[in-house]
Amino acid sequence: MRVSTNAIYRTGIESIQRGQGELARTQLQLSLGKRILTPADDPNGAVHALQLRQRIAAVDQFGRNASYATIRLQQEETVLQQVGDALQRARELTVQAANASQTDESRKAIAVELRQIRDALVDTANTRDANGEYLFAGYRSTSRPFAGDASGQIEYLGDSGQRFLALSPDRQVAVGDSGDVFMTVPRGNGVFVVTPDAANTGSAWVATTEVVDPAAITNVSFTINMTSATAYEIRDSTAAVVATGTWSAGQAIDIAGRRIMLEGAPAAGDSFSVDPAGADSVFAMVDDLVVALESSTFDDASRARLNGDLGLALQNLDESQGRVLEIRTQVGARLNTIESQGLADEERMLALKTTLSQVEDLDYAEAVSRFSMQQAALEAAQQAYVQMSRLSLFDFIR
Repeated sequence: MRVSTNAIYRTGIESIQRGQGELARTQLQLSLGKRILTPADDPNGAVHALQLRQRIAAVDQFGRNASYATIRLQQEETVLQQVGDALQRARELTVQAANASQTDESRKAIAVELRQIRDALVDTANTRDANGEYLFAGYRSTSRPFAGDASGQIEYLGDSGQRFLALSPDRQVAVGDSGDVFMTVPRGNGVFVVTPDAANTGSAWVATTEVVDPAAITNVSFTINMTSATAYEIRDSTAAVVATGTWSAGQAIDIAGRRIMLEGAPAAGDSFSVDPAGADSVFAMVDDLVVALESSTFDDASRARLNGDLGLALQNLDESQGRVLEIRTQVGARLNTIESQGLADEERMLALKTTLSQVEDLDYAEAVSRFSMQQAALEAAQQAYVQMSRLSLFDFIR
């Protein structure tokens, strides 16, 4: 077979170019540390690497969600601690006001501080996060949630929505709470509340209330009517008499799983309403306390009303503190969830990156050895081309 000179030259050049391409590719692999430079290098490996990168990006996004949720929940926990401290101060002032040595003037001075506490509670409830969004506004996070109405009462302008962030494909965490934290606090002991009639003339007030039989509690109201200073009757919501009894100091009155202790001296015709606790706002509870402290005490009946109001205020403040503590517990549980998910994400990220490295990273020892072989092959091809280019018939004609 005859081989032309052009064929020899073309073959030599193609060999050199092929060797240069392989050498350049290996050199690029060494510089990048990657085995797969294009999908053509390893189609299956390239697809696998792409899937792994997508999973890594998803885990990274979940991590950013967790960071944002942590910052927001930590701020909420701080705000709730401030609310708890304010309520504790209000409780201390209430106990101080209940002291018999207090005068109308000193109680009014206490009411001034309580008004300041109430205003501080409103400001705290309107706290914003780093993005300028209100913590306790539900979905309406760009609008101020708590504001006074025409009568000065605090109303809630947000909604009951609760925002969530994904920590994983199967786990979400709430990153805030609505204004229900402040607006739906159970009154009294949380189950029922006893209210003396404003027309009472005796000096009796409600000292304590408690639930003695939860199974007997129903959503029914009762009225305790003092038929004399030492006798009473209990009527239900239909005004039917359901029980009667005698009363003396230190004796409890039991009504359908409820126990009520009165102190002082009731008068015939005095009455006390026993109603389901219901709910009210923290702000309204403090406002009611302020009104009670600003009232004047000029006789036994007014002093009894004040004692009853202060007793109810203490129960309300205890329920408010319990409500705040309950939400703080939930916030702490969410932070623990984020922390545990973060540890799981770290392990998952490490596994994904390890697998990705196994799929696309370069074996340097093999690549360096291959680079040396390709370099030697290229040099041999170049030298062979030089020698072949000299094999011309004219070189042997003298």
